[in-house]
Amino acid sequence: MIVAVITPLRTTLGLALVGALLCANAAHATAGPLSSAPPTVSGTLQQGKKLTALTGTWVGSGTITYAFQWYRCDANAAHCSSIHGSTKSTYTEVAKDVGQTIGLTVRATDSTGTGEAYAPVAGLVAAAAGSLVASAQPPLGGDPIVGTPLAVQAATWSTTPTGTAYAWLRCNANGRLCTPIPSETTASYEPTSADAGHVLVAEVIGTSGTIQQTVLSIGVAIRG
Repeated sequence: MIVAVITPLRTTLGLALVGALLCANAAHATAGPLSSAPPTVSGTLQQGKKLTALTGTWVGSGTITYAFQWYRCDANAAHCSSIHGSTKSTYTEVAKDVGQTIGLTVRATDSTGTGEAYAPVAGLVAAAAGSLVASAQPPLGGDPIVGTPLAVQAATWSTTPTGTAYAWLRCNANGRLCTPIPSETTASYEPTSADAGHVLVAEVIGTSGTIQQTVLSIGVAIRG
């Protein structure tokens, strides 16, 4: 009789414990604000100029506060390293940034915890004395879905280029570690199944005399 009483009790306690752990894990997985529109970077891509972090759109509980971390990456948005002390909403580009791209992570905190999101990399950063400088990243037009063409809009330059060329990059889901898409050299591109779950970025390469400068578009995540 004692065994018959104790066994159900242990079973009940065990199930209760499992249920509590599952609830705790679910709460932990969903803690913190969620990003519904990614952060972006605004400003002129040139040594000595200031970039500003735009937080994007977040869904959270109550008041949301933000923290920032800026990164220096290579021309293909790879090998990113945090820029020491660059944790404000603005960042002034330095000589080490020339020819590189700039990354940004935004961390949002509310009463439930902290979430983070990545801005599309910005760049390439022009030299201080360059005569061809992009004042903003061009956006991509079109629905970011497989089979629907995307087109990069005209870049805004300090001087009108005498020539313009294009290339397309396929990046990971965070808009990093980008690789060229072979033979895509026009202002438009139709995403394929290989692009689903990735971020696509267009390179706009402007030429003015002997100076050549590349600016990356704002990346978009492709849906299948």
